[in-house]
Amino acid sequence: SDSRTEQFNDNYCELVVDTMADRLKVTAVEGDNPKASEWAAGMLDYNRFDGLQTDIHQATVRDGDTFLMVAWDNEAKAVQLAHEPAWDGDSGMLAVYDRTRKHIEAAVKVWYEGEARYANIYYPDRVERFLYGDGGSLTARTDDPVIPWTVGAIPVIHFRNRARTKQTLGISELKAAIPLQDALNRTMVSMIMTAELTAFGLRKAKGFVPPDDLAPGKWIYFGADEDDSAKLAAMDAGMMEQGELVPFISQAQFVIDQIGTVTRTPLPGFMGGDAQSGEALKQRETGLLGKVGKFQVKVGNAWEDALSLAAVVQGAFGTVNPPTSERWQCRWQDAQTRNDAEVIANALAVKDTVGEMEFLRLIAAVYGYDEQKIEQIMAEKVAQSERSMRLIEAAQFGRFRDGGAETETDEPVDADEAAA
Repeated sequence: SDSRTEQFNDNYCELVVDTMADRLKVTAVEGDNPKASEWAAGMLDYNRFDGLQTDIHQATVRDGDTFLMVAWDNEAKAVQLAHEPAWDGDSGMLAVYDRTRKHIEAAVKVWYEGEARYANIYYPDRVERFLYGDGGSLTARTDDPVIPWTVGAIPVIHFRNRARTKQTLGISELKAAIPLQDALNRTMVSMIMTAELTAFGLRKAKGFVPPDDLAPGKWIYFGADEDDSAKLAAMDAGMMEQGELVPFISQAQFVIDQIGTVTRTPLPGFMGGDAQSGEALKQRETGLLGKVGKFQVKVGNAWEDALSLAAVVQGAFGTVNPPTSERWQCRWQDAQTRNDAEVIANALAVKDTVGEMEFLRLIAAVYGYDEQKIEQIMAEKVAQSERSMRLIEAAQFGRFRDGGAETETDEPVDADEAAA
């Protein structure tokens, strides 16, 4: 909090968060039938899911907790998804769990509009609205203090990092990194101070008062007019020994290495040189991939709950009910570092064995295909094949006239030539 030293920092916390968050991308949330999957894709697209999931995943990794509000947009007549940051002590969202710590009984949102501070409490059947007063007191709002909510479910989904069964709060990925980050920042301050004292060295004087107008390159003369030989012999001037920067650099490198170790983050500079094999680089990512895998399981469940709740909201307020789906499935992009050429080569090697559709699934990650795109490509291939067959048949029948008699001027038509 010292403004004089705020500029002296080497922030690795952002890198820890972004390195993990960059591997977290939901490609789709699918239902158990094509119509439900199509509805989900349209609803997510309307809510700009690409940006929404980026904000939610980053906040979950950074803060440990964040929330998604599932509401109804009366003007657009559509389900509305909104990111709600977690409670930070002054504003934000928090969840109140039951005694089993498994189910949310209510959700509380506190926010500011100008100088006014508001609070909403969300229940399965209503929303209670309050205004903050002096001293933190709550008074019911005069404009619609209670709003009915006919969905029968709290419109809030809790996203937790490192979710635990008996804990209602998640754990930030920065919990272990912040103490080390503080140590690194303090090392940076010491390094800057040492560098400054080295550039502008400390002079020392013994037995006399030096002049106060010293400048680089200026000489100091003393003792020329002195008659006291003892006093003259006691005089001395020089420079104090300069500090060494190398120990601070080594200390900083050690702390940075510890940040990468305790957070299981492959930090730049510690990944090896260009001579490292792809397999060696993958081994260095093992810890990160483990974190990502656990995150995908827990947060994937939250996205599935969000789609289930969105379908209920659509059914409660919309004029058209969404397609029924008994189960939703969250699909994630592969988090591993991928060699696209290797993926394609491996897929081509088994193409004749697994068939066209499975081949497209194997290369889908390279080209960004989803299941709908794969089915579209297969349909186009079938249509193209049927057109080619019709052309061949037309060319073959063109050889015959007058009840099947081949004319003298007709040349034999090669099937491959006709297809071409």
